[in-house]
Amino acid sequence: MLTPDQLAHCADDILKLYSQLEEEIVRDIARRISKTGIITETGKLQLNAMQELGTLNSDILSSLSKYTDKTEEQLQKLFEDAAVTATEYDNEIYRANGLNPKSIKVSATQMQTLEAGYKKTSGDLSNLTRTTAVTSQTGFINACALAEMKAESGSFSPQQAIVDAIKQVASEGAFVLYPSGHRDRLDVAVRRNVMTGIGQTTGEICLANARELDCDLMEITAHAGARPSHASWQGQIVSLSGRKGYLSLSDIGYGTGDGFKGWNCRHDWFPYFEGSTRMYSEKDLEELDAENIKFPDGSMHTLYEAEQYQRALERKIRETKRILAAQDEFFNNTSSESMKKAIKNNFDDFSIKLKRQEAQMNAFCEKTGLLVDNARVQKYGFGRSTAQKAVSSSNKHYKTWSSEHNINNIKTLAEYYNVKYNDTVRYELLKKYVSSVDTGMLSPLTGFDKYEEYYNKVQNELVGLTTSANIEIKSQSKHFLERVFGTKNDPRHENRTRNGVPLDDIKDALINGKTKSTHNGNSILHYTDKCGVTVNPHDGNLIQVNLK
Repeated sequence: MLTPDQLAHCADDILKLYSQLEEEIVRDIARRISKTGIITETGKLQLNAMQELGTLNSDILSSLSKYTDKTEEQLQKLFEDAAVTATEYDNEIYRANGLNPKSIKVSATQMQTLEAGYKKTSGDLSNLTRTTAVTSQTGFINACALAEMKAESGSFSPQQAIVDAIKQVASEGAFVLYPSGHRDRLDVAVRRNVMTGIGQTTGEICLANARELDCDLMEITAHAGARPSHASWQGQIVSLSGRKGYLSLSDIGYGTGDGFKGWNCRHDWFPYFEGSTRMYSEKDLEELDAENIKFPDGSMHTLYEAEQYQRALERKIRETKRILAAQDEFFNNTSSESMKKAIKNNFDDFSIKLKRQEAQMNAFCEKTGLLVDNARVQKYGFGRSTAQKAVSSSNKHYKTWSSEHNINNIKTLAEYYNVKYNDTVRYELLKKYVSSVDTGMLSPLTGFDKYEEYYNKVQNELVGLTTSANIEIKSQSKHFLERVFGTKNDPRHENRTRNGVPLDDIKDALINGKTKSTHNGNSILHYTDKCGVTVNPHDGNLIQVNLK
């Protein structure tokens, strides 16, 4: 038996190789696009693209051959280790029940099953990845054709057209093509092929062992987050002969693509003898099925749904890393200064996007209790140099942006993302401050530290008061705090200077001021000879304040 976790991660080392292959292909295509230069005449890009097409195909096939050779050795060892681990676990159970099982190394039947499973998986992997050369050529030609069309339309500059082509190629990455015409991303196809091959092979070996030892009952493993169709039979007992009172092989879909030991199935089985203690009690299985996850937005989801959402976040991170790698390769191989400038700007944008995505992923996992799966987010070809450039670019952008807005108490990009994903109240306050500065309703000289300080003062000193109009103050609006500070150039009033209002004067007006109903009773003005404060009588919100 293999555990669900062992099956889930059995392909990680091989995936590292194919991740490097994918980036090698993407960088190769980006490098060839850089050779086209700036589009200056109709057909130039397509002409250059066709000239590159032949060598692209041979280079990709050469890369595939190189990585296939590396994979063969790893794959064979992986199958052997998995088979030994699975059978030794089962053999311990057989020996405890008075039977004498054979070691896999001396069992001809088991070794034949192992060899057949390895060869099938290796052959399928080779056939699928060989189609990557075809899909990569198609992606290259399509990107070049689209770039030319955009440039010729006049709606895009030649630089932007090529920048978009680089993004398109990298966003798609490397694909494999199935005989049915269905396409899958290279990493998805490799993981599925290896994991399914390992699971099916070890499952068949364990089945052959059970039949040889006349063991009719098998117990299925269980794990939280199982797909709904598998959750109904996980942890249960299966009768190989179909005895009544137990599940049959057809009940669990054995031999089908979406059943037990089918595509991406993480379940395994092991021998069970009547009267033995089950690995999972009914209570254990109920708890696995009932486990729910609270998302950051407060909504409740099953663990399976939460893991699917996590997979989507991981795919976005891998896509952004591919785009950055392609942009880095293009930048290093173009001699055009205008292209370097265009690609650098785009690189900066995606560097920021990557840091945002990684922060979102970390925050989601922290709040839901899920673990970050580094094997799924790491692009192993995403070299240290590219990563350092991406980090440097995003940090530089944040430093410029925060300096322009005088956000002086959230000093780094990491602190910013910590606020964004882990402190909802403070992040909403930060967004209001930035909006006020961007619209000119607040001077950046105010500083977010002072803005935050005064927001808290209003919460502590004014919220909770009962006004002279018998209204309980419950909240403050963004516009109210803008008026507390004032601005040198009020965009709503011909850029006139608007002075701020002291909190003591506001408090005095609320408690002791005269009152007047305005806006058909939807606001009540509290005023003294120093200032006037408007309050919503329905919800107790401080609307605005003005100096007299």
